[in-house]
Amino acid sequence: MKYDNDSKEKFFTNLKLYSSNITEKIESLRSYPIEPSQLNQFSLSVIVICKDEERCIERCLDAIDRNIGVNDEVMIIDTGSTDHTLNILNKYREQTNYFIFEKKWNNDFAEIRNFGIHKASKDWIVFIDADETVENDSFTNLKSHLSILDLLNVEAVCCPAIVNTGGHVVQTVRRIIPNSPSIFYFGAVHEEPRPVDHSELFYLAFEDIIFHHDGYVEAVSTSKEKQKRNMALLYPMIDKEPMSPRWHYLLCRDGKGALNEDFYRDTLLKVITLCGDDELNKEYKVRAVSDLIEFYLGAGDIDKAAYNLEMLKELAPHMTDTLYWDILVQVIIFEYNYHQFIQRIIDYKKTHKELDYGSLNSNGFHLDHLLSRLFFNIREYGSSFTILKKLENAQYGEYKAQYEELHKTLKNFLQAGEGNEK
Repeated sequence: MKYDNDSKEKFFTNLKLYSSNITEKIESLRSYPIEPSQLNQFSLSVIVICKDEERCIERCLDAIDRNIGVNDEVMIIDTGSTDHTLNILNKYREQTNYFIFEKKWNNDFAEIRNFGIHKASKDWIVFIDADETVENDSFTNLKSHLSILDLLNVEAVCCPAIVNTGGHVVQTVRRIIPNSPSIFYFGAVHEEPRPVDHSELFYLAFEDIIFHHDGYVEAVSTSKEKQKRNMALLYPMIDKEPMSPRWHYLLCRDGKGALNEDFYRDTLLKVITLCGDDELNKEYKVRAVSDLIEFYLGAGDIDKAAYNLEMLKELAPHMTDTLYWDILVQVIIFEYNYHQFIQRIIDYKKTHKELDYGSLNSNGFHLDHLLSRLFFNIREYGSSFTILKKLENAQYGEYKAQYEELHKTLKNFLQAGEGNEK
């Protein structure tokens, strides 16, 4: 009997995350022999929501067009564009399996997504934002994975790998859902799919279903006032679900830099309290603790930063953020000590002006040299090199040769930066 091991191997090779409570089913599938006749083929409804996206809508749809199959459909929902978006969409109106809808915007992204779900006619629904492009072969990979996922006999959603400008990858955004009356979207912004019966919704994330996203590039985000919009939509969500750490955390994340500092800190602390020990909310707790470390470091409160670092080590000992904050806290402590060392030397030199014949240098030049190194380590380069120049004039060492490699490297770095700007 012939088994389809290639599809199964591809599934497990690219499966990067999944709900912990389906681990047993996932593991049993690894040893389960699969016959090709068992694999169902699925069609896709690809839905794009847009408003004033003349910058990127054509790019988005062309990428989709390169990836869809003959049995798939593409639906574009415009929510009130006033730029040239609708004119651009006109070229797609006559294409087979393309459908364009116009719907009034009521400050609710979930409402628009649910409208799309209502209109969709295919087996699975894929939501792609207008400022995203799907990487080639992603839909082919998705259909292969859905055939394997179908064998688990669970209602689950899938997460693509969303690659943001700068390379940061997000793999927990639930964008791919079965076309089922039992699933709907909830949330005015940062909306998420939820089961109608309020049960837990399983998820799986694959690394070979790739969306490239540039909507949070600073210039784009600023022009569309995304921070202001998101904050305005998140406050009502907190009112609707005041005990949900999700909305409190997202307000802090999106409102960072705009929120009052005390409010920002207190809300992150509230997120930690609301999460408790619930595994379903662990990701928000980890993020809140990490953000608090950054906040306290910025405020100069190393003790509270260190306290939260210990909490993060318990929550996520192997996460890169944990290693980053652990080392950074130590670096900041070192730099604090450097400042203390500098002040000790300065204070000593103020009260010890006489020659010290029994020392390494009777004029105290060895202390000056040490002072220069300390200034360099805390990036006070002007002070560092002023001292070195003084020491060279006094014929206490020659230092230029030591920094020629630094000068060469820095010059190349700055020239490369100028080239990029051009």
